[in-house]
Amino acid sequence: MKNPVVQNDVDEFSSVLVNLGDTSPLLSASQKLAIQSSGTTLAPSRPLPSYQPYRWNLLNQVLDIVDAKTNGRAGWLQRLVSYLFFGGSAALVNLAVFYIMFYHMLASLHPVQLRNVLSYITAAELSIIANFIPNDRFTFNKLPGAHRPWLQRCLRFHMTTIVGSLLTFFFEMSFSSFLHMEPILAEAVATLLVLIYNFSFHHIFTYRYVKHA
Repeated sequence: MKNPVVQNDVDEFSSVLVNLGDTSPLLSASQKLAIQSSGTTLAPSRPLPSYQPYRWNLLNQVLDIVDAKTNGRAGWLQRLVSYLFFGGSAALVNLAVFYIMFYHMLASLHPVQLRNVLSYITAAELSIIANFIPNDRFTFNKLPGAHRPWLQRCLRFHMTTIVGSLLTFFFEMSFSSFLHMEPILAEAVATLLVLIYNFSFHHIFTYRYVKHA
């Protein structure tokens, strides 16, 4: 019997893939400055920042400028920097695990393609977990979908990232087989390429607003 929560997430993920033109939180407009009350136009107040303020005023001032220049996109930039930091750390986990598995733990395993596949699967899962935990806590915690249960967020994060992992695997195998790159170099290049996909889909699917019946 299918789990209705899992089936619902799969259906929503499929709908996102089919229709990427839908409005998403990533593309939402900033707050309006003009407020009208009883026919009287009040003086515009300072809008709430789109970003999460830091303890350091200098950084907040820079983000204020970005907010003003980009029509409220400073929060998006803040999430991008945070995601790249945590995603980069997870990528290092990926490469470290891949290296250990491919060149040490499975070094005597043949054929080399099987060693490549097993090393990749192990590195991918461990890097997904290393990526999800800090990004869920710090990067995407203010998006609408962050109100979903933790297990559901983890499942959706896995769904997005597994597709990214399949793309990474495709690129890594293509680069190593057809361009004759060293497997570790091919893995690094493929991981960088898929970062863009993952960041975008975490906005439009993983932490998308919760639909209410």
